[in-house]
Amino acid sequence: MACSSPANIIPVGTIQQPTIDSWVEVDQVNRIAFVNPNGDLFTVDPDGGGLAQLTGPLQAEGGPEGGIQSQSLRMNEYYAWPTWSADGMKLAASRVLVEEDGIRITLEVLDSRTGRSETVYENTQTGLVADGAPHYIYWAPSGDQLSFLASTKEGLSLFRWDGTPGNQAEAIFSGGPLYYQWTKDASGMVLHIGPDLIWAKPLAEGNARQFIQSAGNFRVPAISPDGNSVAYVDQTEAGMGLYIAPASDLGQTRRILDVGSPAAFMWSPDGTQIAVADQSVFRAPVYDRLMLAPVDGGQVTTLVSGPSASEVWAFFWSPAGDRLAWVSVNAEVRELEWVVSSSDGSDAKKLFSFQPSAEVFIMLSFFDQYGYSHSPWSPDGKFLVVAGSKGEVARRSNGRTPTGDRIYSLDVEGSAGPRDLGAGVLAVWSWN
Repeated sequence: MACSSPANIIPVGTIQQPTIDSWVEVDQVNRIAFVNPNGDLFTVDPDGGGLAQLTGPLQAEGGPEGGIQSQSLRMNEYYAWPTWSADGMKLAASRVLVEEDGIRITLEVLDSRTGRSETVYENTQTGLVADGAPHYIYWAPSGDQLSFLASTKEGLSLFRWDGTPGNQAEAIFSGGPLYYQWTKDASGMVLHIGPDLIWAKPLAEGNARQFIQSAGNFRVPAISPDGNSVAYVDQTEAGMGLYIAPASDLGQTRRILDVGSPAAFMWSPDGTQIAVADQSVFRAPVYDRLMLAPVDGGQVTTLVSGPSASEVWAFFWSPAGDRLAWVSVNAEVRELEWVVSSSDGSDAKKLFSFQPSAEVFIMLSFFDQYGYSHSPWSPDGKFLVVAGSKGEVARRSNGRTPTGDRIYSLDVEGSAGPRDLGAGVLAVWSWN
């Protein structure tokens, strides 16, 4: 492939040296990765300290002896949708390079301390998987495997990279729409491709794959934390129901809850209940009910219910499963608001009103997929991170506010206001 300059040719498997101060190393436990408005990738401590730039040359930057090294700005390159590996040592992100002869899209894996990167995939098509998203990227919950969705000539394809430097990513599934979740031990996946529900463990093709069809109106199936059960939505005699089936035999199902259409759901980290959002009014723009359903068939706890209540756009379990955070919609002022409660539904607390960045808009629109790959929660479950601009309520209580999208850290437990970490369009917390 011809390119405008040899420096821009990045074959798959190429290791790139960082263009920043690579001799500075930062402890990666409890870090936030974010993309600034120029499309450069940074990491930062929750208190705003320890800022490290991983991509993008600077006009002038310090050398190892304190000297200044001049660098030209690359305005034709940007990074998007960073996500952390399970151990916090790596980040994966999309890279877009605008050249005279077209647009090149690659998927990069970066050392989260130094910015040293490797190209593990180059797109053959320039299509997006969602607005503003060249890929959907999802590290395995353990180990070094990386999965991602990309647009190919076959349509939407799911790739897996085994984590070995120099190895190429391989397509393992194609079709659309395509949603999926890794098992906790990274040995398999459950997928929802079109009408098909697929249990693939191991991921290699063969008799280990189970296929059933579901007519349910949902996106992402859910795997129990122990990997033994799968939850999904299917039709009932009168509507839709949430079903649980053993992973060993998806045909042996039991219904635990009648749900509206569509529905979205995620298993609690302790495996005892499933959070479910659904609609009582068909084709409503967001969900109007949020429930906690015990998997043993116990009493359902309703957190939000009814058209007159604050509508629910998205929700996310805390890492320990002791809290559930959700984003409610205030239609009157056209703002969103973070709300958090205990896992039993008590002590609901409003945290922050805001307007999401374009990237956060996509993340919230597909929260039941992004919740597995891009965590807004701090590892200890005490904070949330979000990108956007303050809403009217937040501006009234905090005085003058910088304009444009910014990164905010929200204190879940205390009474402190949102901490402004700087300008940015997307932020995601490390898993550890």
